[in-house]
Amino acid sequence: MSRAELADAVNDALHQLHPRRKLDALYVDRRWIGKLERGEHRWPSPERRAALRHVLNAADDTDLGLYNPRRTTEVATYGDSAAPDDRIDGDAASAFLGNGSVTVVTPLKQEAIRARPVVALEDVVGAQRLGEFATMLGLGTRFENVPIGGEIDLNRPNLIVICGPRLSRRTAAVLDQDPLLRFELAPDGVWTLRDKGTGLVYRSGLDERPERHWDVAYFGRLPRLDGKGTLIMFTGVHPQGSLGVVQFITTTLHELCRKAGDRCFSMLVGTQFDPYTGEPVQVERITPLYGHEGVLTSCA
Repeated sequence: MSRAELADAVNDALHQLHPRRKLDALYVDRRWIGKLERGEHRWPSPERRAALRHVLNAADDTDLGLYNPRRTTEVATYGDSAAPDDRIDGDAASAFLGNGSVTVVTPLKQEAIRARPVVALEDVVGAQRLGEFATMLGLGTRFENVPIGGEIDLNRPNLIVICGPRLSRRTAAVLDQDPLLRFELAPDGVWTLRDKGTGLVYRSGLDERPERHWDVAYFGRLPRLDGKGTLIMFTGVHPQGSLGVVQFITTTLHELCRKAGDRCFSMLVGTQFDPYTGEPVQVERITPLYGHEGVLTSCA
């Protein structure tokens, strides 16, 4: 059975075992199966473990070669690799998103035809998936919108903000604190992302001619403007990129927790997506995970 075939079988098993649940955040793909085989996913969610046991006719998790990493200690590294024994417990993984709860914030946009405030479909789907994932980790979850005009209080704990600089000067001010990655307007008026360390500028495939079904997104943990905590912020140049970051978070959270710890960081994420559905097809980190050295603000 190929990795792609195993991934399809696991997704089918998820539906068989949980017929009444919304399972989008739990779907796996061939890349996830590859990470499982390499030991990068040591303790998948209970639902995924049950699906794997069902497909592979395993009596228990040990037959799958899986083990619970809860006994391990926190590690904060910033390179592309960590020692093989570095593991993160489930509590630390949930704390990466919020301390006991999380508020997911998405922007309202002005509808072009009827001038009504609307939310991009990909932002709605991404917020729902992220909320379900947070709930699965034991976090209380609520949702808010950045209003038209962009005025919102970001000096609060446990915020995950899916919004870029165009729609809110408050989010733009938070993003401007990043010492390494920056949104910039290109001469033709489209938004791009610049890696100041390498000088590379990343442009969404949707803004190229001919068009490509690929988007670039910013993802990071940054200080609040009041200096009393941090928030998680991410946004694609287009909404499809934001949806890709949601998939990146839900499939690599333990790795993110191990590499970033509780420090501020940022990276760029590239998403190839289905042109008809906007769903991520392939998601990958396209810059290093940059640790913001000297920024020690806690996740409060």
